[in-house]
Amino acid sequence: MSVQLRDYQEAAVSAAISFLGKQLDPLVIAPTGAGKTVIACEIMRRWQMDNKRKCFFVAHRRELLDQAEKAMKRFGIEGQALSVFATSFDGISDNDKKDSLVVFDEAHHAVASSWTNFAKTFTGPKVAVTATPDRMDRIKLESAGFDTAYEIEIKTLIERGHLVKPLAQKMNVEMSMIRMKGYDDTLEAVADAIVLEMERWQRKKAIAFLPDVECSERLALLLRKRSIVASHIDATTANRDALVEQYRLHDTQVLCNVNLFTEGFDAPETDCVILLRPTQSRAMWCQMIGRGLRTAPGKTDCLILDPMWISGEHSFQPADAFTLHPMAKSIQHSGSYDPVILAESSDRDAEQAMLARIAKEERKTAAKEAREKGLIDLSVALTCYGYILPPEGEKVPLSDRQREYLTTFGIYANNLSAGQAQWLIDRLNARRRMGLATVKQVRKLRQFGVRNAMVLTVEEASRAIASDWRMQSKGVSPARTIPKTFRYES
Repeated sequence: MSVQLRDYQEAAVSAAISFLGKQLDPLVIAPTGAGKTVIACEIMRRWQMDNKRKCFFVAHRRELLDQAEKAMKRFGIEGQALSVFATSFDGISDNDKKDSLVVFDEAHHAVASSWTNFAKTFTGPKVAVTATPDRMDRIKLESAGFDTAYEIEIKTLIERGHLVKPLAQKMNVEMSMIRMKGYDDTLEAVADAIVLEMERWQRKKAIAFLPDVECSERLALLLRKRSIVASHIDATTANRDALVEQYRLHDTQVLCNVNLFTEGFDAPETDCVILLRPTQSRAMWCQMIGRGLRTAPGKTDCLILDPMWISGEHSFQPADAFTLHPMAKSIQHSGSYDPVILAESSDRDAEQAMLARIAKEERKTAAKEAREKGLIDLSVALTCYGYILPPEGEKVPLSDRQREYLTTFGIYANNLSAGQAQWLIDRLNARRRMGLATVKQVRKLRQFGVRNAMVLTVEEASRAIASDWRMQSKGVSPARTIPKTFRYES
């Protein structure tokens, strides 16, 4: 069976096949709603055409396995979907265990012991597919032997129209884990807020994520009392499939769940996600929000309802699902807003903070190197003279000749452009021609409160230093002037 792939799906499949051809185990990263099962099946189909061996799809949830089995049949793939927790592989030959292609779905779990044990049994080529290789998980996956073959960001898919736009709404309900458990007034307020926001934004289907079974069951009951058709479901629910089907058929408006639908749940008509469980995992946060971003006829956006968490238990905001910078962290935002725009602002803030930290470390390093050479760091020299460097202009680094010339003024500079260096040299030469104080003199005098130090001559500065008992106690001697025999030519 040949399937019409989207452009990014084709790129992901081609990249993975290329890696496999080089005996590399590829990692494909695509967000929730990107069609990772389609990507995985097309990888298996093309690999199987060339290698004539079976393929196995490995996952840790029943929903993922059921979905994969149906997809593999549509694609005509010989093989099967296997639970990562399986310990018996009857009917699978030793050759298949050694030579078959194994695809690990939701592969950010692939560093867990169960996945590692499975990989020891199936020793052939492997593909890892995931939506959320969070900051540290990416490193762990690479350490497990996977190489990133393809990656597409969630914001890119939203911009291209493959996922709907998110719309965040902060519910004005103060919550914490303590207040959710055993306090009906808190969940009553949550239920009221859900009814209000779903009516205001005209939402039809919502998935609510809760921290435990008791809270989930109570919320479903409170919503039903408010004429919202709601049900609870968790891993132990006996009629789980029937309740899911009722939700898909629009018989249920709100589906409350615990640890169930963060992965492998596909209901494109979901137009609202209710975040009522705290987490310290950005990966899980992205997975929960991603449940509502799939496209569907007539669907233009997904409403994300988020309460006002207190007690520091909840560290993420909706925008954190869309940030790209490793250190980005969104601020809390009241009312309604676009989390993608807020994420972009958070990325910029994180980038600026990172650059500021790098610049600070570079200044420390430069100051240390300057001291070791008996020189004054450029930033200190500029402060002493009250100079503000002009913009870089053309990014041509200063020459060795310029750097050497600046050291004769007692200044250590490494990160200037050639144009900035020339600007500074011109002003230092002008000071020298007028016989004005050196940077070391100015710095010492300013340290002891001589504010007009930069307009003193070398001789005046020397006399001031020599006559001040505080400077004499420091062992300061009059600074030498710059040798007139040294000439700089640009």
